[in-house]
Amino acid sequence: MQAEITFLENTAGTRVADILKKIRAIKPIKQFQRFIEESDWDERLMGYEKYMNRFFCGVIIASSIFFIPICISIFSR
Repeated sequence: MQAEITFLENTAGTRVADILKKIRAIKPIKQFQRFIEESDWDERLMGYEKYMNRFFCGVIIASSIFFIPICISIFSR
């Protein structure tokens, strides 16, 4: 059985370290929020709509080609 010993000097340092970890975790979230709210990412995304539509149509066609033989084998039983 192991026991944990906590020293008073150590707890003050870990509390500060925990606060710094929380601040570091919040900073990327705030940066992402600022990016979403203040940039024109949605307008730039609309510029790529034509290429994205072609890509996803290709994904749908590829998945259909993959699953058609499986569906035929299931229904032919």
